Amino acid sequence: MKTKHLYIIISFLFFTVLRSQVGIGTPQPSPSSILELESNDKGFLINTVSLTSGLLPAPFSSHIEGIWIYNTATAGTSPNNVVPGLYYNNGSRWVLMSLNDEPQKIGDIKSSINTTDHDGWYLLNGRNISDLPTAAQTHATELGYNTVIPDSRDRMIKGINTATETPGSIGGSNSYTIARVNFPNVTIAGNTASAGAHTHTYTNRGVALWHYVAGNQAAIRFASTETRTTGAAGNHAHNISVASGGTQTPITQYPKHFVVQYFVYLGK
Repeated sequence: MKTKHLYIIISFLFFTVLRSQVGIGTPQPSPSSILELESNDKGFLINTVSLTSGLLPAPFSSHIEGIWIYNTATAGTSPNNVVPGLYYNNGSRWVLMSLNDEPQKIGDIKSSINTTDHDGWYLLNGRNISDLPTAAQTHATELGYNTVIPDSRDRMIKGINTATETPGSIGGSNSYTIARVNFPNVTIAGNTASAGAHTHTYTNRGVALWHYVAGNQAAIRFASTETRTTGAAGNHAHNISVASGGTQTPITQYPKHFVVQYFVYLGK
């Protein structure tokens, strides 16, 4: 029996060397490949490991260029943190396979048509940090948010332009009131027609005191109310003012826009 097994092993090794290719699921592997897999309902399962950092080789003893693995852990500190995904080793670190030049990092911001949390991205809607998963809470705290995450709803995202602004701070308003200083410097004036003599009647109210002369006797006269009329002679003008009629109602105005949601990456 042992002799039979030995013949089988020798035959397999001879066949492998002779063909120089191995086919799994196919009797005729490509001559340009060392190994070819073929299946209509099965895939290739790569080995899974738990990395601790993009810089550390663990759980391997050292970095070996060309090794591929699937990492299942979320670990490390930004910018060398790792998240679940397919990694390869370049000889000095682990590199996440990504369509972008760099994988997402804790604190990255993106806009999306998505409306809910997904793949480690959390909607910036002002929620309490305590409502997030434990790992996301830790990363939010690292970014400086101990109570709530910023709320980007109905707001534009801008960069820092003063020393007092911090990332995630809220400011501005979507409405404003035009003050007098905002109006153009225009004077609205008018005059009545100045031609023609006419009088004006007015009532002098309050105690009036003057000297009154009757015959040769001088006396003091008091009057609480007195109506007087100006002289009719002489052309003169009248100034008028026009009220704006405004009520200081704020203006609400949005430019043309496309609605999206903003997300922050806090890890999976």
